[in-house]
Amino acid sequence: MIGLNRTVKAGNAGAGTGSFRQRLAHDSAGVTVIEFALIAPIFLMVIVGSLDLGQMVYAKAVLDGAVEKAARDSTLETGDTQLADRAVKKAVQEILPAARVSATRKSYFDFNSANRGEELDDVNGDGECSPGEGYTDLNGNDQWDADLGSAGTGGANDVIVYTVNVEYEPVFAMPMVPLDWSTREISATAVKRNQPFGKQNGSYSARPRTC
Repeated sequence: MIGLNRTVKAGNAGAGTGSFRQRLAHDSAGVTVIEFALIAPIFLMVIVGSLDLGQMVYAKAVLDGAVEKAARDSTLETGDTQLADRAVKKAVQEILPAARVSATRKSYFDFNSANRGEELDDVNGDGECSPGEGYTDLNGNDQWDADLGSAGTGGANDVIVYTVNVEYEPVFAMPMVPLDWSTREISATAVKRNQPFGKQNGSYSARPRTC
């Protein structure tokens, strides 16, 4: 009898354990909390990332428009480049507070020469005018120029490449991303020809030279 009682108790204990496991397997209490903990970080990153991208796209559109207007205003003989730069900076900082705005201007004789250098027979492929290599001297200064542009607003009829660079810390910074993402950069460029308020100075020719 004693042995039989022990067998029955052991059987009941096993049945109870199996029943507990079944209940535990079908218990869904707290699942929502776990799902939220897994999905919430991704969801928040998508939201913040969308806001960050939206701010950048909007700022880029504002910058493009401001640079175009500033470039046109600067082509006049009476154009004030400092005033134009300040207008661009003001327009940008209304969207990107504390943004760092820098502007450069390069003048060229014509559109074909904008943002390009003199042709170079770069034999060794180092990107430099090495002794013995030939080049085409377009501006007549007897040296090879990687960029034909001259800093500044140039003169009458000169082509001006106006570039504005903007660095800023985003209002909606992305969490859990590399530190080098903490700063954003956008830029805009406008190419305009100065008004013919006088005779254009200089000219380009094609004279072969050797480094």
